[in-house]
Amino acid sequence: MRFARISKDGDVSFAVVEGDEVTMITGSPFGEWEKSGTATTPLDEAGLVAPCSPGKILAMAENFGSHLHGAVEHTEPQPFWKAPNSIVGPGESILLPSHAGQVDAEGELVAVIGSRCSKVAPEHALGYVLGYTCGNDVSARYWQKNDRQWWRGKSSDTFGPIGPTIVSDVDPSDLEVVTRINGKEVQRCSVSEMIFDFAALISFVSQSVTLEPGDLIFSGTSGSPATLHDGDTVEVEATGIGVLSNPVAAG
Repeated sequence: MRFARISKDGDVSFAVVEGDEVTMITGSPFGEWEKSGTATTPLDEAGLVAPCSPGKILAMAENFGSHLHGAVEHTEPQPFWKAPNSIVGPGESILLPSHAGQVDAEGELVAVIGSRCSKVAPEHALGYVLGYTCGNDVSARYWQKNDRQWWRGKSSDTFGPIGPTIVSDVDPSDLEVVTRINGKEVQRCSVSEMIFDFAALISFVSQSVTLEPGDLIFSGTSGSPATLHDGDTVEVEATGIGVLSNPVAAG
C-alpha cells in the first residue's frame, strides 16, 4: 500500500496512491481508514505534502561503513534528535541560512512508525513500522562541528525533507538509495550496508523513548555527501518508493 498526504483548498488529508492516481481516504493509515469515494486525481496534480507529521524524529550518525572514512564502527547505534520543524514535503524549498556556511544533502531511507512502540525486541521491531519513505538529513557542517549540540546544524527549518509517499510493502533490507544534485548522482548505497538495520535501530531507541505513530527513524547516510547551493535541485530516490525532489534557495 502507498499512502500520501494531499493539500487541497487549505485542507490536508491522507490518500492512497494506485498507479498514477490518488484517492482520498477518511481516517488515517495509522488507524482505521477507507476510501472516501471513487473520485481520483492524477498524482502529478495532487498537491503532495510531507506524507506524515512526526512528533519525534531520530536520525542516525555513522551508520554506514562508507561514511566512517576509516573511523572505528560503533558498538551500538548513535541516534540524535532532529526536530519536527525541519520537516518539509516534496517540491518544498530547502532554505540555506545566510550564516550557516557549508550545507550538505544526506539522502536516506526513513522508517515511519505505525503503532505505539516501547521496549520492543529486535525480532518484533519491524511489526511496528507502517512503511518507508525517502528522507534528506540536510546538515550545516560548521554548526554541526562547532555547536555543543546539533540543534541547528540538523534541525533548522526545512532541513528534513521527506516523501513523496509512504510505502508499506517493501523489504527495507534490500533497497537502493540514490541522491542527485541537478541530475548528477552524488550518493548511492544499498540499505543492506547499514551497520545497524532498522530492526536494531527501532529496538534500541524504544528501550528509552516510546515511539508513537508517525514518528520517524532515519537510516543514516552513506559515502561523502555533497554540498547544496542556491538554485540547486536535490533528489533522493529509493527503490519502490519514488523520488523526493526539493529545490534549494537562499534563506
